[in-house]
Amino acid sequence: MAQTKIFSKLICLFLFFPLIWSFTVVCEAKELFRIGTGGKTGVYFPVGKLIAQGLTEPLRTKAIPGGKKTGIPGYIAVAQNSAGSVENINTIISNETEAGLIQADVASWAYQSSGPFAGEKKFQTIRAVASLYPEKFQIVTRKDANIHKVTDLRGKRISLDELGSGTLSVMRIILAAHSLSEKDLRPVYLKPVFTENKMISGELQGFVMMAGAPMEAVLKLSDIGISLVPISKKIANKINRQYPYLVPGFVPANVYPNVPETQTIQVHALLAVNSAMDEELVYQVTRTLWSPHMLSLLKRGHPQGKAITLESALTGLSIPLHEGAKRFYREQGLLIKDLLSK
Repeated sequence: MAQTKIFSKLICLFLFFPLIWSFTVVCEAKELFRIGTGGKTGVYFPVGKLIAQGLTEPLRTKAIPGGKKTGIPGYIAVAQNSAGSVENINTIISNETEAGLIQADVASWAYQSSGPFAGEKKFQTIRAVASLYPEKFQIVTRKDANIHKVTDLRGKRISLDELGSGTLSVMRIILAAHSLSEKDLRPVYLKPVFTENKMISGELQGFVMMAGAPMEAVLKLSDIGISLVPISKKIANKINRQYPYLVPGFVPANVYPNVPETQTIQVHALLAVNSAMDEELVYQVTRTLWSPHMLSLLKRGHPQGKAITLESALTGLSIPLHEGAKRFYREQGLLIKDLLSK
């Protein structure tokens, strides 16, 4: 924490030294609030950047429209790239980050000590701040690869996202539901940001991602012609019976140019923290998350931001709320009784 304060002071000196001749700026030490996100061409990273912007207390020299106070006093929030949900949980529990965006199903596995967290009770301290938006599982393929169903992926070179990602965990579930495994594919393990050139050249026939739609990594491929591979309602219901937080959903038509409505599975993205985090700080994070200023940033900053609303803040939760978040929702009349026990 001492290193963080020194780093913050140096940032302030660097930013403001050229201004001292025109006016005096009081630059107080700031605490970092680090948010684990995902790859740069997914949705976690841009949404995480907007949340970080809204949580950061503005500089005193910056005019705030209407003179209203925004952000959390004394904090600078930053969005950090990561491999996704599994890594974000690991960094939250190890205090390498203060918060993270996490798929609800992966959060449930951590809290229940199951899946990739089997036998690890330390992950049971993961807590929710809010449910943000539904994520769609997207199997993106080159149109000329003639992949029309999941079983057509057999023998194809497909990127399954990084090891340690929530996307890979769900893809394994989807493959198993179709009596397949990774060995039936020619898998590579890359974030979408690293698949663009390989998709264009034909080195890859497809990649997968659990993310909000539209996703930048898919939009960038519109010139080569892409398809979304459906997950049938029958299979989605089968998966849902075993994994309650993976529910049937669909990607609407024309979210991507010339791509029809596509059946898939979806899960909610959560903003999560460690249960050990100070209650007052989490209360301030939750209050700021649902402030008009933050909601305006999200709505203007990313297409998925329109789906982030206070009305759906408790939808799809798979882990208990942090005590600080509970206090805020009780004040708003949204939490009559705890949705999940501690």
